Amino acid sequence: MFGFNLKRKVVLCVIILMVVFIFVNHNGELKPDSPQSKLSRKPNLEPITLHNKSVIKNVQPATVLDPQKINIQTIEKTPISVAENFFVFSPKCKIPYVDPLSEDFLNMSVPYPYKTCTEDPDLFSVLYHRKTKHYILHLNKEVMKTRFSNISNYACFYFETMAGTNDSYAVARRAELIENDFIVPHHFLGLVVQCNDLDNNSRVLQADAFSFVQHPVDRNETSDAWRGTNYPSVFLFGIDTMSRMNFHRTMPLTSKFVRHSGWYEMEGYNKVADNTLPNLLAVLTGRSAKNWSKGCNLKTAGCFNYITYLWDHFHNAGYLTAYAEDLSSISTFNYLKSGFVRKPVDFYLRPFVTILEHVLKSVEWIGCKYCLGRRHSFSYVFDYAKQLIQRFVHETPKPLFGFFWTSSFTHDDHSGGANLDAIYVKYLEEFKEYGLFDRAIVILFSDHGARYGYLANHPTGFLEERLPMLHIYLPPWYRRRYPQVARALRLNRNRLTSSYDLHLGIRHILEQIRPGIDFISSYSCIKCRSLLRVVPKNRGCSDANIPIHWCACETYVPVATTGLALQLAQVIVYRMNQFLAKLNLDADCETLYLRKLLKASRQLHFDDVGVEIAPPNGMEIYKLEFTTSPNNGKFRSLVRSKFNAEHVSLDLDEISRLNSYRNESYCAEDILAKKLCVCLKKTYSDDEHTKIRRVRYGWLKEQDDEYDESNDVPSNVNLKLNV
Repeated sequence: MFGFNLKRKVVLCVIILMVVFIFVNHNGELKPDSPQSKLSRKPNLEPITLHNKSVIKNVQPATVLDPQKINIQTIEKTPISVAENFFVFSPKCKIPYVDPLSEDFLNMSVPYPYKTCTEDPDLFSVLYHRKTKHYILHLNKEVMKTRFSNISNYACFYFETMAGTNDSYAVARRAELIENDFIVPHHFLGLVVQCNDLDNNSRVLQADAFSFVQHPVDRNETSDAWRGTNYPSVFLFGIDTMSRMNFHRTMPLTSKFVRHSGWYEMEGYNKVADNTLPNLLAVLTGRSAKNWSKGCNLKTAGCFNYITYLWDHFHNAGYLTAYAEDLSSISTFNYLKSGFVRKPVDFYLRPFVTILEHVLKSVEWIGCKYCLGRRHSFSYVFDYAKQLIQRFVHETPKPLFGFFWTSSFTHDDHSGGANLDAIYVKYLEEFKEYGLFDRAIVILFSDHGARYGYLANHPTGFLEERLPMLHIYLPPWYRRRYPQVARALRLNRNRLTSSYDLHLGIRHILEQIRPGIDFISSYSCIKCRSLLRVVPKNRGCSDANIPIHWCACETYVPVATTGLALQLAQVIVYRMNQFLAKLNLDADCETLYLRKLLKASRQLHFDDVGVEIAPPNGMEIYKLEFTTSPNNGKFRSLVRSKFNAEHVSLDLDEISRLNSYRNESYCAEDILAKKLCVCLKKTYSDDEHTKIRRVRYGWLKEQDDEYDESNDVPSNVNLKLNV
């Protein structure tokens, strides 16, 4: 009896101690209903970015996630509810939450060192005279005396930059001497200026370049003033290759900026295509590149002018329009394409940037023109945006639609945002001072996440690639006038949305100010919804017009990498070789062989209430990751199999390249072929090479349905396994 009572007392003491322990620890946690707990999934970061030289010097290299600067213990590990463990949680779509600051990313590679483009003081500066609406180029002779005190015989001159007849070239007019301040004529789009040592003409003392946002002529100033007061300006700022997670991970200063009042983040925003062009076309036009290519060949000069863009709709509503992008050689509409024959917007920066890439000294860094002359490539884009904001938001309000895109820091460096962060947020703060966030709707977004490299190969790489960042800002007056829009964005935060929904959301702004407006030549996406309206909670990828390969919702279970899965991988490699042969590249590219099947998984299917069901039409979908010989290329692809592989179907557009192909595909021009081709080292003369290399758009005219981007399962690409 004594032993039994003793045991009961011991058990009772243990229970009491456990209750006290739970109570003490619980008091230190956030309550589920507290405002802070709702933000517990958001990164609470100290700045870790590499800053502009004007902000911080002698920055020591650091990993993107520095455990000494980020208190991992402050990041909640246990979600409050099941839904808290997902970006999107509905019967049709479940996108798992990825903690951008988990220990898994602590070994993320160090960002490339931040490079300044110059340490010299500016010899030239530009002033603006508001009354005469003139820019004035100022030569700082004091800098000349102090910086070049040993030079007494020098001359300075400028070149005017002019647009060519199309996107393929621009013009720099002959040099003109400048001795004092120079009043820039109203027709100048930009200029390059430099000073030379006359005792040694080959020695350039300093060269610089400036673009100019000139006041438009033939505008009704009264109407512009009314529209500028009553219409919201719309600014789209884009960063290439930036997932939602990597944005919070590498750009904490900008991340903090977009958590202020008025900003709304779309955590369920899903890309709709592989690379930049088709994803941006979906946003800017509401249609896919494939859909547009049926009307004209996108490689043909003038085709892009045939397309109707958001800026065309805004122009027709009385807005001024602008488009600026860095890296003109690989810009969205010009990489392997012909670009525009005539300028697409009122203020178009490309001719200016094209000239700079040819006449200014550039610094190649991370595969891009990192510096153009004395400035980072991207700064020309944001300086241009700043001028537009100064002229048409701050000084003489006019309604403005602007699209500004940068790739130079992030295109080939998954941690490049760490170097961009401080500079980027500094520009946003300047825009704030000029009143942008008082008058404009601002959208900060990306096209996709990392498609190859460290992040693409991380266990979360499937989601990293498919979930680009999207933040939307509504100014106070707009939220008061349209409270239903602010409510819709709050509700849509954790619902599945796509690039087509973003397009309709931006169009929605025009529908508010121009009721009854008819969007002629616009493509109707039946199930797509405006982001500024509440989208259905229970929504799948087919409802948002997201092709299944790019869908982040789908649930997969692992399967063996032998047997059926191995056979399917062999079929994919066969089709890759067949595709290259159809483009007449079989004589230029190595024959590919399956090296190893790394992972295999099978998709699960659910009905509208979340109950697992059999696959539609008996067609199973498999996700395979594999490598090929001879280049050790790493790929991810979806493949469909029916009746235990009696029929196999796949879409080559549903192949992702997970490691960089760099220059190994130089002999191919087609974008998909570049992901697959390993160019033979053997070279051909014009006489020897009898086959004409083709691109997919030409082939599409003959076999259009083979590359249909619809969500329906293709029925005309059936392959027997014994091929």
